[in-house]
Amino acid sequence: MPTHPPLQPSAPESSRKPAQSPADAHLSGPGAPAAKPAREGTLFHLLVERGWDPELAHTADQRVHTMTSKIAAAGLQPVLAELRQIRESMASNLDKTETNLRREMAEREARLIKWMFGAMLAQTAVIVGFVVGVVPLLK
Repeated sequence: MPTHPPLQPSAPESSRKPAQSPADAHLSGPGAPAAKPAREGTLFHLLVERGWDPELAHTADQRVHTMTSKIAAAGLQPVLAELRQIRESMASNLDKTETNLRREMAEREARLIKWMFGAMLAQTAVIVGFVVGVVPLLK
């Protein structure tokens, strides 16, 4: 199994701290708020731990991030185009489904109203039949 030689430090131990940016320079001093940690990636921290110069580690981290982003972006374009098509087809299907659903609800509402009036008419007929047929017998 091949082994890789350890990474050689390009800076002495004393320069392992990341350089302070000019924007953060005004924040140092007594009474200044604590500096926020830099948002470098894992590769940056790994390289600095291995002894790389922080500026070089930052540049390497950013270049890897940029290359990865470009490769991923190129591979994602067909996927994004397909997702747009799916979204558009779902939107058009949703419009059709919504129209059909509204039509079906209107039809069911009409049938329900017809059945309600039919049931009320049948109930009225039963009551009238009861009054006409049974009530005279009770007297």
